[in-house]
Amino acid sequence: MSIKMKKIGPLIWLSFLLMLHPILVQSQNDFAETISAHVSKNIAVAGETIWFSVNIKITENQNRNSKILYAELINRDGLPVLQSMHALESHSSEGYLIIPNELESDHYLLRFYTRVSPLLSEEGVFNQFITIINPKKSPRTFPTSDQSIKYVFTNLKAHLDEKIITKTKQELIFEIPENFKTKSTTVSVSILNPFLPELLHGHIDGRIYMEFPIDQSLVPEPYGHIIAAKNLNPKIDTTETFFVSAHGIQSIVVSSKPNLTGDLYFELGAFSDYAFLIAQSSDIENQLNFSPVSPFLPFKFKEDFVFPNLNLKSHDKEFLMDLILSSQVATYFYPLENAEDLPVVTGFLPDNTYMLDDYTRFDDVETTLREYIPEVWVRKQSKKTLFKVSNAPLNDVFRENPLILLDAMPIFDADALAKFNPTKIQKLEVITREFSFNKDKFSGVISLTSFDNDFGGFELPEKALYLNYPEIQKPKTLQSQHLNIDLKDPNFPDFRTSLLWRYNSYPTENLKIYSSEIKGDYEILISIVEANGNMKYFTNILQVED
Repeated sequence: MSIKMKKIGPLIWLSFLLMLHPILVQSQNDFAETISAHVSKNIAVAGETIWFSVNIKITENQNRNSKILYAELINRDGLPVLQSMHALESHSSEGYLIIPNELESDHYLLRFYTRVSPLLSEEGVFNQFITIINPKKSPRTFPTSDQSIKYVFTNLKAHLDEKIITKTKQELIFEIPENFKTKSTTVSVSILNPFLPELLHGHIDGRIYMEFPIDQSLVPEPYGHIIAAKNLNPKIDTTETFFVSAHGIQSIVVSSKPNLTGDLYFELGAFSDYAFLIAQSSDIENQLNFSPVSPFLPFKFKEDFVFPNLNLKSHDKEFLMDLILSSQVATYFYPLENAEDLPVVTGFLPDNTYMLDDYTRFDDVETTLREYIPEVWVRKQSKKTLFKVSNAPLNDVFRENPLILLDAMPIFDADALAKFNPTKIQKLEVITREFSFNKDKFSGVISLTSFDNDFGGFELPEKALYLNYPEIQKPKTLQSQHLNIDLKDPNFPDFRTSLLWRYNSYPTENLKIYSSEIKGDYEILISIVEANGNMKYFTNILQVED
């Protein structure tokens, strides 16, 4: 069966991937993921954007590589101040981090990993220090002490040439080595960080962390994000079905049954563009006792790993003023654009579809079903509304209730739906056969889709739980790889401290770099991904002067 990749109404996720529950084991020795990253700059002002690219090198079992990347910014207390999730495609990802405005001036640790990589290998987590400057929040002061560095960061950058010297607001050509032009290459040019100790430039792996708890389960994500949750009922019913519907431009619904300890896992597959989640249970008589589990891993630093102190001196004032000036104009002059979304097939193949604008509108769903949808039978039992669906293969009517969906959200209250005004409902679809969904079988499906994927004004079910869950970052692109869209305009203010960001390209010609009005030393950093998956780094210094 061929399904075209076009926008399809928010229906139920039917991929066979949902039948493949994650392998939850304590250890695996035949698989590992090594994380490498290229960060656009390692010093920024609060509110600025830092770009990054990440590459995953995996062992020979290629079909199980992770599809979700986790990024965190950690303060010196070991607490995350920023967390984000990113889709991985072909073992790599490009993303960005918008530094929170409320952060104090300090050094922070930026780390990248997948859901399983740190649990399988020390090389499964990439860590790099970056420095954040906040003109409204000075760095903490510490007693004078000898800060001995026990963990030296890897800084294996090969120098390509001697220092390059240029003037402000000049174009220069940087020669790309010929052997780079056939490899996946990411390039950044950004101002050097004078505040980070030399031994802490570069990156380090997982040796700075304590071991994870022995009961920390692996949750592989080879098809997409998995939502982990916990059934908090004191007595676990392993036959109870929990539903999570994810809603955004499109919507899907996934389901899971708890294991004996109450663990639940919901496979989202390729679907990533959601804004919020709604959780429900097939046990509609009792209040939902359910809690999502954070997908971010519980890292803990070793006691002898310490952050360096940030010491700002009076002679740093000019440099800091340049950084702040750059940050103040960056958002206005160098905006981001939303990348084009590729819609995900989220629907099933209905037996019949009814576009409700083709019919005279009625004031409630019950009348609409009675008058226009011959496959649905409306009945009353003990003053309760029941919907039954035709069983087409047997030329009969199902005795059990169908699965009812509104913008992929399960509806268990047929009375409320029967009274609902369908003015904002675009279409109604029906499956007139037994429908298998994970471990459940339903007596047909009735699916309603609103025009704006907003439930058409239908109220959230009383016992449903609205989940403010971390989103997978929506991709954005820069209007210019030079982070300046008006390079040729002499009147355009150019206070960039990042001169270039070019991700994952195969350079066919030499690199053009345009200096800004900000003087100082910049690092030209080039990362290439070798055929074996290793990332190598090359660097040059660019000095910009009057």
